[in-house]
Amino acid sequence: MEKLQAAIEIARKKREAERGAPLSPASSLSPSFAASPDAAIPAPVLDPDARWQALPEIGLDPAALIRSRILSQSASQESTPFDVLRTKILYQMRQNGWRRLAITSPLPRCGKTTTAVNLALALGRQPELRSMLFDFDLRGPSVAGKLDLPQPPSIAPLLRGDRDFADHGQRIGPNLALALSGEAQTDPTRLLMAEATRDTLARIQGDYAPDIMIFDLPSILIGDDARAFLQHVDCALILARADQTRYGDFDSCEREVGEYTNVLGVVLNGYRHGGGMADAEGGSA
Repeated sequence: MEKLQAAIEIARKKREAERGAPLSPASSLSPSFAASPDAAIPAPVLDPDARWQALPEIGLDPAALIRSRILSQSASQESTPFDVLRTKILYQMRQNGWRRLAITSPLPRCGKTTTAVNLALALGRQPELRSMLFDFDLRGPSVAGKLDLPQPPSIAPLLRGDRDFADHGQRIGPNLALALSGEAQTDPTRLLMAEATRDTLARIQGDYAPDIMIFDLPSILIGDDARAFLQHVDCALILARADQTRYGDFDSCEREVGEYTNVLGVVLNGYRHGGGMADAEGGSA
């Protein structure tokens, strides 16, 4: 029977070729797979450019940013430390082919969220790059507050796969996307470890093709949340505070981060120079 069907198909193509009739895509299929007039038309597949343009764009209040020590929306003397950090991070990540960067600290109040937001905005000023910032400090999300934005919806439906990134994400300028979290989660470890979260991030990365994805994580030594997620990133940046972080805590943090991913480097806040003190959280003193 298969030989007979093959012979009939060859003969049909030969007759159509002799008549000069073009073969339609459907005519090359067996009858059981030919297109039906009632078949649903698949939705168009958007390329990354179209997906980025479709994200809703938001504006930021420069005065509110300064009050929160967010200094990198435009190039200035104050943004220089974050611009230098951006350059060093990009160089190392490109050298290694890395795209996902976690930012964490041994304990809270080391300036990790302030640094994450400033780094994202500094990256956003690079027109050839597409960057994303995810607020994954799910017990105490604060990225929206740093940017003086209204409280966003919970990020949990996005991570579970119940909501598309196109319906959750926002855009600052043409090339910086945000995935904000506005509702504290009672059991974020389970959510961060879930296969659904892994699949969601892979889908976002495939659909939007970002050059770098930044994840603002909780501090390492206050729970298991950051540990649960570090396996999903290529590298991590550790924030420490000179006048607060004890060496034992920093050493434990660095060793634990190194068990799950690559330690990209350390940023030291609260260092003293020239008789004063400067950091990402509290400015100069």
